[in-house]
Amino acid sequence: MRTWRKFHRYTFGYSKWISLVSVVLLIVITITGILLIHQDDLKPIQKSRVPLSMLPGHYENRLETTRDRQGTKEIFAEEESVPLRWVILDLHTGDFFGKYGFLLYDILAVVMLVMGSTGIYMYFKIRKNSIF
Repeated sequence: MRTWRKFHRYTFGYSKWISLVSVVLLIVITITGILLIHQDDLKPIQKSRVPLSMLPGHYENRLETTRDRQGTKEIFAEEESVPLRWVILDLHTGDFFGKYGFLLYDILAVVMLVMGSTGIYMYFKIRKNSIF
């Protein structure tokens, strides 16, 4: 069997899953970008809050730090939720995924560059070999 066919045979399953994960993350980035652009127009985004029980643990620390800086720790001590804007912004920037979320988005960018460039290459190669 030719080397290229072996490579394709063994990597097709991996590239399929990498592509699927990349597309899902790209959709999340796209939707959160649209919501960030139109956050002033959408009243539910301004008023909604997300319970801490639905979010990763680092949001509790962030909420406590924000309360300390604003001096509102005693006033809002019983409130266990964060603004929806925080979650949208963190999903868009990768901070939602923790300390190494930016690396995930960097890997996503590299994967999208590779897939895009190989797609363009394959398009022109197939087009060159076709009779039309």
